Amino acid sequence: MAQRGVQLDPKKFCCSICLDLLKDPVTVPCGHSYCMNCIKSFWDKEDEQEIHSCPQCRQTFTPRPVLVKNTMLVDLVEER
Repeated sequence: MAQRGVQLDPKKFCCSICLDLLKDPVTVPCGHSYCMNCIKSFWDKEDEQEIHSCPQCRQTFTPRPVLVKNTMLVDLVEER
């Protein structure tokens, strides 16, 4: 029996900062995902305050979270 591929909505795999398809996707502690460079740049602007936040839900993180690639999202984005 042949398996049918799952159709995924590309909009769900876009970074809410750059509005493009996720590149090197990372997930922050609240669960939202961004391009690695986008969230790093966003947080670099917040470094003076020493409190970092999620651009979507505004949850704050102290200290700045270590970012690690979301391997599941990497696989899904590469399939597109």
